[in-house]
Amino acid sequence: MMDKEQLLLDYFAKNLTPEQEQQFNELLSTDSEFKQQFDFEKDLQIVIRDKKSNDLKSKLIDFENERVKDVPVRTLKPNYRKWAMAASIALVVTLGWLGYNNFSGPNYSSMYEENYQEYPNTVFAITRGETIESIERDAFVAYESGNYQKAIDEFNKIPSDNREEYLTLYIGLSYLGLGDVQESRLYFDNLISSNSEYTPEALWYSALIAIKEKDKESAVNSLKALTSKYDFQKDNALELIKELE
Repeated sequence: MMDKEQLLLDYFAKNLTPEQEQQFNELLSTDSEFKQQFDFEKDLQIVIRDKKSNDLKSKLIDFENERVKDVPVRTLKPNYRKWAMAASIALVVTLGWLGYNNFSGPNYSSMYEENYQEYPNTVFAITRGETIESIERDAFVAYESGNYQKAIDEFNKIPSDNREEYLTLYIGLSYLGLGDVQESRLYFDNLISSNSEYTPEALWYSALIAIKEKDKESAVNSLKALTSKYDFQKDNALELIKELE
């Protein structure tokens, strides 16, 4: 069985697999000590998220003292006593909680999910009743339907000499749609380095890739480059900078 503290860590980090989630739920209903730890940590997470940063430490200390007061030390099992003491130290010194980075730093997964949206087809008009076939049309039909691999295959059929600059963007977006962030970054970097018309879009999605990879420095650099020169996604980019810094 997986370590219980690791299960709690993965739960609050939203990293549980379906199998681990089933194990987690079973422990909540059958293991009173595990349930007690879970309730404590859940309450603490709410406090951390709701309170202002300038008085967070003192409020957390008060909160911890009240919880310890309510549960006599002599009634705690050895493992629970050890856990509670370690938690108190972590709260006062680091505002962390058993190593939960999402309590003291950005929640990268949520930031990515809340800000990522598929970029629309803004360059190629597709008439549904059109009978004239073209490689580019087929590529954008695939892109709009979420068939990113087919979109990439069709885009790549277009000879490089005949490729419009926007195709570089949409190939990168298609790779990102497939979850291939390494390949998509190559296309975005190409647009950024060439000071393309589509540099703002490339900067935005490069920042999202960095957030997905928990690369705070790269994300902030891309977002600042975006907001310093362009209006594309500017409000969202400024908000992300605040959250990351």
